[in-house]
Amino acid sequence: MLPFINLFGVQVPMYGVCMSIAMLLAISLSCLRAKKRGLDVDRLLTIALAAIVCGILGAKLLYFIVTYSWDEFIASIKANGIGYLLQGGLVFYGGLIGGVLGAFLGARFTHTKLSEYSDSIVPTLPLAHAIGRIGCFFSGCCYGRPTDSWIGVCFPHSVTGLSPDVAVIPTQLIESGLNLLLFIALLIYTRKERKGFTTLYVYLIAYGVERFLLEFLRGDEIRGIFGSLSTSQWISLLLIIVSAIMLVITGRKHGTQADAEPITEENHGD
Repeated sequence: MLPFINLFGVQVPMYGVCMSIAMLLAISLSCLRAKKRGLDVDRLLTIALAAIVCGILGAKLLYFIVTYSWDEFIASIKANGIGYLLQGGLVFYGGLIGGVLGAFLGARFTHTKLSEYSDSIVPTLPLAHAIGRIGCFFSGCCYGRPTDSWIGVCFPHSVTGLSPDVAVIPTQLIESGLNLLLFIALLIYTRKERKGFTTLYVYLIAYGVERFLLEFLRGDEIRGIFGSLSTSQWISLLLIIVSAIMLVITGRKHGTQADAEPITEENHGD
């Protein structure tokens, strides 16, 4: 579609533009939500910076893992130099996992209880992802399977080398729309303060289901296939199971704490 735009004589990747907009919007919205809840915005910015750096590293690492064997990876480094690591794509799940780990590191560095910021940050993740997928659409990557239906889209300038005559399912736009709906749903869900990392677990379960089903429409199998499922489907299943377990544990933990609170004049119901 439009892999690059020309800014002052310089070719700028549209994917990079969309990713920059996505990160700035997500951080700005998170700060506004945190400020409204009386939280320290400076600490949130430190956490966000750590999450972004680790997220990019994680996305790049998983891309190389699912794309190349170890021998191919080493051969590519020898042939193209260490700068080769800056080339290639990003894998969302690698970015998500790396970003979460980075957020914990940032929280530890700032001596912050990360769970207090969960409701402020998590709903912005699907919003940023939705914008990022529009970047994928412009670049002609992360597309779906070939199709003869009316929804088929051709990418005359795909960065992946997809034939311009092949119509494929625009899974980038489908995922973008689903993520926008998830963003709205999480905004509504967090109107009421949620305990611990409940919002994060709900997001991971919802997106895990979304991504698992959407993978059946994807056509770029270079992302890795194990058995009959793709790498992203296996990760989706793992996140759904772990998040569901943690959601139950969180509910029981806070339920037990509530039951243990002493009954006083102030909290005794009529």
